[in-house]
Amino acid sequence: MLDADVTCVVPARLGSTRFPRKLLQPLFGKPIIVHTLERAAEAECFADIVCFTDSEEIGSVVADHGFRYVLTGEAANGTDRIGHNVDSIQTDLVVNLQGDEPAFPIEGLVRICVALRRHPQWVHTLVHSESPTDADMMNLNRVKAVMDSENFVLNFQRHGRFVGAKNISPLQTVAIHLGVYGYSKNFLRRYAASPVSAREIELSHELLRDLNLAPVRAHAAPCGAPVDVPADLEMACERLKTLALQGALS
Repeated sequence: MLDADVTCVVPARLGSTRFPRKLLQPLFGKPIIVHTLERAAEAECFADIVCFTDSEEIGSVVADHGFRYVLTGEAANGTDRIGHNVDSIQTDLVVNLQGDEPAFPIEGLVRICVALRRHPQWVHTLVHSESPTDADMMNLNRVKAVMDSENFVLNFQRHGRFVGAKNISPLQTVAIHLGVYGYSKNFLRRYAASPVSAREIELSHELLRDLNLAPVRAHAAPCGAPVDVPADLEMACERLKTLALQGALS
């Protein structure tokens, strides 16, 4: 499977709870969703890139910028959206890059693509390579992954109060979850057929539907600049400026 093709799917929901219509918010003249798709294209590791969206408006914007989209129905989250429309994907392996990541580092996308090809029987995800700050740990918009000594995910949390608690052993580590996933079609079908869980809803985190569906392996990568709320736009702009400068100098 080391040379297996991988599709990057970018789920895009128009009515985000914390920041409605954020994916159409312009940054340097282009909507956030377009920047995200361009990051996937720049990684040059995907056989196909497609946006799965519940919005004709988003689909039209995506198409105007040269990307393909699939119009889907309602879904509980991005993985659910992909799972219920998996037959429209040509490859057996899929990377889910969330639509609100306009400045995601391409090295992280390459890393998860390689890992997925090597171990397609696992679910793969990315965590921040740097240790979380106290502010990160208390930020409810930042999901934290609790991992064992081999970087398999044991749990996801939003609040940081569990750090240093007795249930975190010296063999476990905590990192900020970056919200990129890699999985097989087989996993996606099983996920879509599984009931939504109370913990998935409570923490608004898709893999908490059932962590027993497959081992979840975390891989360290640089952090992007996800846009969860309007206050995140400034950081996304700064990160895009940096990426543009690096491109001009390379």
